[in-house]
Amino acid sequence: MTPQNPLSKREQDVLDLLLEGKSNKLIAHALGITERTVEFHLKNIYAKHQVNSRMELVLHLRQSTVAAAGEGNENSGTSTLWSWAKSTFKEAVFRIGKEIEMNTPTQTPNQAESITFQEAIRICFVKYADFKGRASRPEFWWFALFILLSASAVTYLSETAGSIYSIATLLPFLAVGARRLRDSNNSAWWLFGLLIPVGGIIILGFYWAAPPAKVLTEDSLPA
Repeated sequence: MTPQNPLSKREQDVLDLLLEGKSNKLIAHALGITERTVEFHLKNIYAKHQVNSRMELVLHLRQSTVAAAGEGNENSGTSTLWSWAKSTFKEAVFRIGKEIEMNTPTQTPNQAESITFQEAIRICFVKYADFKGRASRPEFWWFALFILLSASAVTYLSETAGSIYSIATLLPFLAVGARRLRDSNNSAWWLFGLLIPVGGIIILGFYWAAPPAKVLTEDSLPA
């Protein structure tokens, strides 16, 4: 679907860079303009495509692309929609994560244990496939609660959408699970315990609930 009014050359340049996952700051740097000018062009792009946000714009363009590619091929419509939904969700999360990551402050070890529900969700999506580093207990358990509640809500609306959502959120859940295991001084290889019926998740639950291992710092070293 084309916008009601055609995009100008500058607006198209901004849109192309946005679809590459670049933030407003990077778009401004690439085009040699200010961030305020980028925001001005984005508002015009949103208006022409009749959307209200960056995420809506990405979903709108992807949906239009799939619809155009699927014309005359009705038999593959369901599988195409399924693939599009999974890829769109991941792409949207990655792009939002890149935008958030530029403004995410670095946490100190003392701040990690006081993380909020919203911060936990944000961090886990920013670190979508990051199995390195550590994750505090609140970060892991808040995100696990979010996955449980959101997956239940989506599945209640549609079993197909619930399956897509579960697949899309499996990777960040495994990633934060690995970081939590490492934070409690356990090997991330314990994630394979999920393959063990019932008993595996119980064992991992104990490890995920374990307190963080002490990390030596210059202040904690003996004189």
